[in-house]
Amino acid sequence: MGGRGCSCYSLLMSDLRWHHCFFLGLALALTASCGIDQNALASVGDGRVDIGPFQTYVGEVTGEAWQAVSARVTSGLLDQYLDRQVVLEAARRRDVNLSAISPAVGPSEVQWLLDELCGLAPEPSEEEISAEVERKAAETRPARAHVRQLLLDSHEQGLKALQRLSAGEDYVEVSRQLSRAPNSSDGGELGFFDQGSLPPEIDEVIFSLAPGEFSEPVQGPSGYHVFQVLEVVPEGPPDLAEVEAEVRILFAQRMVREHIQGCIRELASEVGVEIYEKHLWFPYTGRYAEEK
Repeated sequence: MGGRGCSCYSLLMSDLRWHHCFFLGLALALTASCGIDQNALASVGDGRVDIGPFQTYVGEVTGEAWQAVSARVTSGLLDQYLDRQVVLEAARRRDVNLSAISPAVGPSEVQWLLDELCGLAPEPSEEEISAEVERKAAETRPARAHVRQLLLDSHEQGLKALQRLSAGEDYVEVSRQLSRAPNSSDGGELGFFDQGSLPPEIDEVIFSLAPGEFSEPVQGPSGYHVFQVLEVVPEGPPDLAEVEAEVRILFAQRMVREHIQGCIRELASEVGVEIYEKHLWFPYTGRYAEEK
């Protein structure tokens, strides 16, 4: 009796294991038949976009470990990454000569492909430009200051630099010797700032100075600043020539941006893009989710 009971139990467990293996094998076969590898995060046309290279891209762009980058930023980077794949796939389908394109496909090469695929952006109309110039010309422009800076590690170093400047030493020479600003060799030129556009503690210091004056060392996020104001433009109506130049640049940039975005949407629809969101390690909220 005991022997037969053991034998029946063994046969039962063997049967259960066989069924388990059968259904597991069936599930794996069905997964494989779908053609979706767990290492793929998307398909673009007939090509597959793998997770590993994208994770490397995230780390290179942000300078952080890809695991530490927020879902919002990673979603935006995935959009950029897929845009590049879409452009390449569309170029192949349209027989664009890719012989000069490097394997890394740098920004200038992507821009060249976009020019080939999308053509030139339309020009803004003169009516639009004139209307915006008229609107901006009616505004009162805040005071502006032309500024340069020394950037130093400590308040003490700032005082020593200020002492040398007050003694009449050349600002550019002191900048080259002491400042660690990225453009210290050119004297730390910062250009013009509108009043109210800077952090309050810095804005107050700069706009309290007369042209030619130096500030006391001012602590900021990157160190201690010694500012010199070179010119102050008082509050008042803006210069029409400056306004028109600014408007033309802004409108041209907007037209190019909208043209490229629209073209990429059309190319993506043409080649086909599918994101495998279940394979992602973050909740994707990017553009390709909206366009599904």
